[in-house]
Amino acid sequence: MISDELLAAQVGLFSALADPTRLQILKVLHQKGPMSVTRIYEILEKAQNLISHHLTCLRTCGLVTVEKEGRMAVYSIANPEIDRILDWTEKQVLSQAERILSCKIVGGKKLKPKDKKKENR
Repeated sequence: MISDELLAAQVGLFSALADPTRLQILKVLHQKGPMSVTRIYEILEKAQNLISHHLTCLRTCGLVTVEKEGRMAVYSIANPEIDRILDWTEKQVLSQAERILSCKIVGGKKLKPKDKKKENR
């Protein structure tokens, strides 16, 4: 039987991945490689403080790392396992999108109109 502590940590991991902004940040880092918070918020066209807030969460959860390059902080995916998770979930969504979206429990969640527009870019 799975321990309550392990289960709570797994739920936390999936919660970190479930936020649209955090997932967008991870996808950008996954696709384009390490970059500064400035570059991330420019690409995602979201406020710097919002991106910084989500990067703090991702860093605390161990999904991204930060290294100082002079005065600049550069963020990257923490380890190759995270890259594999992102690749795997994309394959699952591509092959199971209709089923996932038709699920009455999780599929009914819609992106806000401004998030939809950015997802289509």
